[in-house]
Amino acid sequence: MTEAVSRYLLGDSPAEVRHLVEQAQVYAPEAEELLDRIDLAAAASVIDVGCGVLGILHLLADRVGPAGHVVRLDREPRMVETARQLARQQNLSVELIEADATATGLTDDSFDLVHARTLLLNVVNPEEILTELLRIAKPGGVIAIQEPDANAWGCDPPHPAFDILRAEILSAYRRTGKDFSIGRRIARMLRDAGPEDLQVRATAKVTAPGDYYQTFLLTLATLVRTVILDAGRVTADEFDSYTETLRDHLEDRRTRTCQPLMWKAWGRKPTSARL
Repeated sequence: MTEAVSRYLLGDSPAEVRHLVEQAQVYAPEAEELLDRIDLAAAASVIDVGCGVLGILHLLADRVGPAGHVVRLDREPRMVETARQLARQQNLSVELIEADATATGLTDDSFDLVHARTLLLNVVNPEEILTELLRIAKPGGVIAIQEPDANAWGCDPPHPAFDILRAEILSAYRRTGKDFSIGRRIARMLRDAGPEDLQVRATAKVTAPGDYYQTFLLTLATLVRTVILDAGRVTADEFDSYTETLRDHLEDRRTRTCQPLMWKAWGRKPTSARL
């Protein structure tokens, strides 16, 4: 696997770190709802895999309490260090592990909950990761996945620059073997991997000017700007023109956006030995 394909497409720049911190806060209510449905017990052992700088660690720590065990795993060194700083700032008791999600090095049957959000869209081998997540879950433990689906991603009133940049972002993912719309497939992927009692939900987030995610498409386009320009369909001047005109449009008080659907699928690792 080449470095261009295997690397995290959004990088580890300060802009991406800021984005991940915002993501953790904006999507916290949806994660809380998911944890309510899972009915996570106090004192549980939990892990958030590929969670960047924060993920849902703060929510997990609140749920399991001081008697619980919260683990955060990511392979990007800069993300690990930033997570360590945030954990100190928020007084979170979290074990930080730097490892690849396909080879965590963790013991079999270790966690009551194994969670990953926006991890599978960033890899070329999601099935391998699901196999590893299932391995480290306890028998009867829950594997929960949250991933996006770009099908509903749009704005109203429509704007051509939105459509162009959206198409370029999705193309950038496809060219590196990744799927920005993997969310619609995660329930099927989990079922094929083996979990039982499978459940699935999909939710949409609508934004207005002033909301952080109102300009999410611009944030993402900027993070993958080099990859977009390398494709040769958009020049640097065109890219800058699209982003400038679209920003004005998104800041118009009449404009609303619908963000990518967030699909959530979860199930329990069988207690039998068939895995």
